[in-house]
Amino acid sequence: METYLQSSWSLKDLYPSQKSVEMQQALADLESASTRFERRRAMLAVDMAAEDFMEIVYELESLNRLAYKINEFAGLSFSADTQDQGAQAFLSQIQQIMAGFENRIMFFSLWWKEIDQVAASRLLEASGDFRYWLEQIRLFKPHTLTEPEEKIVNIKNSTGSNALINLYDSITNRYIFRIDVDGHTEELTRGELMIYTRSHKADLRAVAYQELYKVYEQDGPVLGQIYQTLVRDWTSEQVDLRKFPSPIAARNLLNNIPDPVVIDLIHIPRVASVMSQKLSIRINAIQP
Repeated sequence: METYLQSSWSLKDLYPSQKSVEMQQALADLESASTRFERRRAMLAVDMAAEDFMEIVYELESLNRLAYKINEFAGLSFSADTQDQGAQAFLSQIQQIMAGFENRIMFFSLWWKEIDQVAASRLLEASGDFRYWLEQIRLFKPHTLTEPEEKIVNIKNSTGSNALINLYDSITNRYIFRIDVDGHTEELTRGELMIYTRSHKADLRAVAYQELYKVYEQDGPVLGQIYQTLVRDWTSEQVDLRKFPSPIAARNLLNNIPDPVVIDLIHIPRVASVMSQKLSIRINAIQP
């Protein structure tokens, strides 16, 4: 049997390195392209030609492609080694740049949410493959804040919840886990351990999860505070500010799934358990 040797992934298809000439050029291109796109604000009007509207959409797509490429390179660099202080600093820098980028292009989505349905329908007819994306943006109209408020939320997230998630990953990815596999003890990272949580062997899955939570317990109070803070932040933004009926409703809308469907799916295991118990009672009642 051929043995697969695990190795670090290469990100050279994206950029050679964080400090490479190509990365610096990409950041410069993002800045200049964002500046050009900001000039599009004056063109937005409910009676604008569909061709002009789609020209803006195509430009925004190109801009987002560049932004996502930079952002994902930073995220993958951090994921490759969460203990690398250079990768940590670079990710924080890029997340701050992306918050500013999102604030600069935000005017388009805010305008698109605000125009009336007649004007939106006319432009949607010419949108082709972008139609679903444009329709989904408008779903969030009832939960959208003013432009200054939305910009503050973006900045808050870059230095708040995003920073806490990065901290959580840095803490938990330095853990070492030890489990017995086929008669010998293996020392694993969290990523390596999670492979065994999906094993076809139930006993091995149980051992992997038991080791995971045993090690996590060492920093339980710290991890618990991070988790609670993230939950409070999400609830405050989605329920208190955006007026979603529940924290999960925001995620459901993002996935374009009705709340009742998700609620039913959550309740299925409980309903199945109750039905199983009732069936067992009935069977026992008719047995001699």
